[in-house]
Amino acid sequence: MTDPARTIVTLDGPAGVGKSTTARAVARRLGWRYLDSGALYRAVAFALLDRDEPSDAWRALDLEALDRLGLTVRPDDEALTILLRGRRLESELRTQDVTAAVSRVARIPAVRRWLLDTQRHAGSHGRLVADGRDMGTVVFPNAGTKIFLTADPDERARRRLGDHGVTTPSPDQIERERLLLTERDRVDMEREVSPLVPASDAVHVDTTELDFAAQVDLVVRLARAAASG
Repeated sequence: MTDPARTIVTLDGPAGVGKSTTARAVARRLGWRYLDSGALYRAVAFALLDRDEPSDAWRALDLEALDRLGLTVRPDDEALTILLRGRRLESELRTQDVTAAVSRVARIPAVRRWLLDTQRHAGSHGRLVADGRDMGTVVFPNAGTKIFLTADPDERARRRLGDHGVTTPSPDQIERERLLLTERDRVDMEREVSPLVPASDAVHVDTTELDFAAQVDLVVRLARAAASG
């Protein structure tokens, strides 16, 4: 019997390197399910903000308190649907308030434990492409294909601004966004639980000037080789 882990692809790396767009395209090409782990953490952040949970009390959250938030994850054919008390969450996860809170939420040990089983369940049968910051190191350490994406900080800043509709950013805007991303990197790399580090067996891919189609082709080729090997 084929090990399901051989058909799991993980793409890790800091913000703005193209993890989500690459992972979605790879999953579509392979016909596999896509797991956006960042959306899960954003969903927890949104749920906490939605119920006006004081941010200074977040660190003390336990698994039972997280169960009471009313978040559920439903696996669909192509991805995971996130629901809050039956309401599907989509654009709500990309608001500025959620973006500002998600790093703090991701540092909470109980949150990472609470989401670990959800993510592993999504990959229990393989045929999954997952992006995040600890997919290849903690969530799916036996994944058949592990990718660690990097990019020039200024290019990452431009991409992130583009995500917010700023198509021609000024040098000052790029500098401010670069500083925000640098601080996010520091927080992610220095957190005690599941820090942002490349897996020892990950393939490093610099996306700064890499053609997107070639980038997707590379990952798909590695995934197919791992699945058939």
